[in-house]
Amino acid sequence: MQKTLLSGVAALIVPTLAFAAVPAKVADDIFLDHPSMDRNAAVMPAADAKPVRAVFDARSIGDASMARLADGGWILTGTSLRNGDRHGVELWTSPDGRNWKNLGPARITGPGIVPGEVAERYIAPSVTVAKDRLYLAFADKGGCARIATGSAASPQGAFTASPCLVDGAEDVSLFIDQDGTGYLLWGGGIIAKLAPGYAGLAETPRFLKPDQALFAKHPPVGKDWPVRTRVGRRGAMMLRDGDRYLLAASEVTGRLRTATEDVFVAEGPTPYGPFSMRMLAAPHAGKPSILRLDDGTLATVYNPRCEDDFALFCEQVGLVPLERAPDGRLRQAAAVITEDSAVASRHPLVTSETIRDPSVTLGGDGNYYLAGTLGGFGKQRPDGGVKLWRSADLEHWEDIGFVFHWEGMGYDFKDHVAELWAPEIHWSARDKTYYLAFSVMERGVGGKTWLYRSTSGKPEGPYTNTAKSFLVEGIDGFPFEDEDGFYMLWGGGRIGKLNAARSGFDGPVRKLVDVDGDAVGYEGNALIKVGGVYFLTGAEWNGPLRTHGTYDMMYASSKTLMGPYSQRRIGAPHGGHGTPFRDKEGRYWYTMFGNDVTAPWRMHFGLVPIDIGDLEAIGIPRLDASGK
Repeated sequence: MQKTLLSGVAALIVPTLAFAAVPAKVADDIFLDHPSMDRNAAVMPAADAKPVRAVFDARSIGDASMARLADGGWILTGTSLRNGDRHGVELWTSPDGRNWKNLGPARITGPGIVPGEVAERYIAPSVTVAKDRLYLAFADKGGCARIATGSAASPQGAFTASPCLVDGAEDVSLFIDQDGTGYLLWGGGIIAKLAPGYAGLAETPRFLKPDQALFAKHPPVGKDWPVRTRVGRRGAMMLRDGDRYLLAASEVTGRLRTATEDVFVAEGPTPYGPFSMRMLAAPHAGKPSILRLDDGTLATVYNPRCEDDFALFCEQVGLVPLERAPDGRLRQAAAVITEDSAVASRHPLVTSETIRDPSVTLGGDGNYYLAGTLGGFGKQRPDGGVKLWRSADLEHWEDIGFVFHWEGMGYDFKDHVAELWAPEIHWSARDKTYYLAFSVMERGVGGKTWLYRSTSGKPEGPYTNTAKSFLVEGIDGFPFEDEDGFYMLWGGGRIGKLNAARSGFDGPVRKLVDVDGDAVGYEGNALIKVGGVYFLTGAEWNGPLRTHGTYDMMYASSKTLMGPYSQRRIGAPHGGHGTPFRDKEGRYWYTMFGNDVTAPWRMHFGLVPIDIGDLEAIGIPRLDASGK
């Protein structure tokens, strides 16, 4: 599905899946910069990775639950989404997982159920197979949880329902251990052992959550805290994998600024835990339904909600194969792609060392130059500095070494730890030279931004400070040139016009915001001008900070530099702090490095193609090859 992202003035369109070759090996230990971060939920897609495809599309269905039959066949149920009809628990079977037969509503009898009558549409039923028995777990409209028992050999036959097992339940599922002990699960992780015959509870229900001792050293803070107190909000289910018990549940976290309902998994040695921290195992998948495939591996149902703007489809059913990461956690396999975005299938271009906050400029010599934050959160003074890479084609990048080493800064750092962040490389055709803007974060003091100019007109310098010391307080400086002069953008949207010496400002400093008064990203802002329209980009965390959120590129547009800008929109999922630029062929790109658990890679430079929307529709002529 095409993702068209509209602003108030023009459209910035990020194309959908475009597959490319990927490196054979990428380091897996990549969460270096934040102690509360969980591990990658996705894995870098393999060279032959394919988007998840629907295996069931005969009927619009939600909350899908799938199980395997003893003969190798498949059985499926879920919330039937046909309007106006009342279906009870509707069933489908398949001999091969592709061709499905509708069995109609299950014929359920039991206390309070009128024989032969489909009394209501049950929401989110689930199906379990154990030996020769087939079980349907469901809650009626009053929240009464029941289990109906039938024959796995005759799923079209009669089912006998239990009495009400618990009131006020939803998203009910049944787990049967190897010894035949049954457990009822519901909500986001409530569990109770069942009495023999599954006709009643054998214990007081309890709520399952990650072992709180795991957070003693690094307790979550702020809005990270709730994600540590549960595995998910709904659809709790359990599966045994060897000697481990998998507890899965789903949650809409708000990442990507849309209703992404993701599957989370925690593991423990018993059905009661203690459980590991939750891991995001299947992005966009919806309510979990994990089952074992013919080859012994696990897969989860992929049944996204239609409110998810980045799902591959909705109200249909696919399967996401799962794999064990090197540290043992369960996550989506490299063979599949679960997100519909230009980012999901791309690959990094420089993997020789970690790079964050990448900046690319098309130089005066026709080559492209790249700079970025080195060493995780920046190398500490006096190590490192600003390093450049060069490319003629945006594919092959040559390391040309450091061009700046903490020189001529005119500032006394005393004994403070200082890290160099977010260097921006900028070619100025007006000044016929290159500029470097970079930030230094001084621990316990804050961040400041410097601006340097190449005295040779060459990208390798030498560079000298344009001011006596730092240019501004704040981080993420971005040089921008317009017809009327040279500007510096920094610190979440502040902007000022530089004087002729580039040592200070001519006139006031202002802040760029959208029509709602919001910053277009809290950091990492950049500007590009296309056909008289200004596009302002910025980085924003959407969803739980760092743990299960996304670090996305936001954008807004305006016909004037100072705005007002259109309401901010998401432009490049996982794009975060990067730079938009135009290449020699007139194409537009955005730099990214990967900074969240669903990015396809982490802390390596890559490029995302972007389209500028239909400017002619708003009276702006198309650009020619020269960009005019």
